[in-house]
Amino acid sequence: MKLISVVTGCFNEEDNVEELHSRIRAQFERLPAYDYEHIFIDNASTDATVQRIKA
Repeated sequence: MKLISVVTGCFNEEDNVEELHSRIRAQFERLPAYDYEHIFIDNASTDATVQRIKA
């Protein structure tokens, strides 16, 4: 199975990371021939972005 890596840079995106993750996951559910990883890169956020990504 082919692997696609999705890389998302984040800075103070606590209100958006969960929705983004859900939407990316939904798209890949429609592509069963591919596996994927979603890599979030935090750029020293001062809000709860990191905690929400880890959750």
